[in-house]
Amino acid sequence: MSTDRTKAENALQAKLDTQLDPIITAAWLYYHHDLTQADIARELGVSRATVANLLTRAKDDGLVTVSLRPDLLSRLTFARELRARFGLSDVYLIPTPESLDEGEVLRSLGKAAALYLESTLKPGEVLGTAWGATMLEVARALKSSPVEGLVVAQSLGGLNSGEGFNPIRVAALMAEKLEARVYHLYVPAVVESVEVRDILLRDRTIRAALEMARSAARLILGVGKVSHDATVVRAGFLDVQTMDELRAKGAVGDLSGRYFNLAGQPVLTETDERIVGLSIEDLKKIKPVIAVAGGPDKAKAVLGALRTGCVDVLITDERVARKVLALDKADALALDGGVRG
Repeated sequence: MSTDRTKAENALQAKLDTQLDPIITAAWLYYHHDLTQADIARELGVSRATVANLLTRAKDDGLVTVSLRPDLLSRLTFARELRARFGLSDVYLIPTPESLDEGEVLRSLGKAAALYLESTLKPGEVLGTAWGATMLEVARALKSSPVEGLVVAQSLGGLNSGEGFNPIRVAALMAEKLEARVYHLYVPAVVESVEVRDILLRDRTIRAALEMARSAARLILGVGKVSHDATVVRAGFLDVQTMDELRAKGAVGDLSGRYFNLAGQPVLTETDERIVGLSIEDLKKIKPVIAVAGGPDKAKAVLGALRTGCVDVLITDERVARKVLALDKADALALDGGVRG
């Protein structure tokens, strides 16, 4: 009887969560993207009066305060499906209308990830950080709100680049917003040789910074793609020849400079041995690792990242979520067909 009651309660909760989808989506687009009610009506394929009712319900039901409660983004239907399919502790999905360009998607993801951090960070924790355009948006979106005893630890060396998403800049800005102590890695992310890397890792200060990152209570990072216009190429982290080599080996993305294929398995080149930063095995030991990624060409990278076993919390946009689920189901069908055949 207890099992039957639990099933009935779960079914009812799933139905209620599904009914929340349009309310959460309308509220996010209205309050975070400043879309008009008419714009939202066109996006959702409903009347303007329906949008007005959805926004009213969002307020009346306490879903909206100053901003949309970030936990509600995990109640969207695709978020629940991703969570169950990949064994994630949480998924936050950002409604993204077709009219948004890549920069607006990144800013939206940055807002959502900042809201997540603001609602989950605890006094005395160590927050590990990575780098990239998305991480810079997270840092920019954070409110200036101190967290007592917080430490921000850089998990990857710096870049010889003027780009604002340098790991040192990202960690510094997060620490500034949160009034936290910061541990920097004042070394290049990729050094000239394995011998140089080994010499650097013998330095007490560098070892201490990496150990602090390894001890993180949570780590937030982006998911990189494998292309000539990838952030790592623009920032001078890797060159196009290395990108071509990685792609030829089946790489689809990276987590903090560590590349993987669509199955989530590591893809190694000689560059991997010259990186000063946390390894894939280091990432797997940190709980949770929060991956923030989105945009029209990130689906394979996100799917591969989820399959590495490193990611515990995913913050992405709804279009990527749809594509990730479709790709994963297609793989499952192909595998089933091969087994049956």
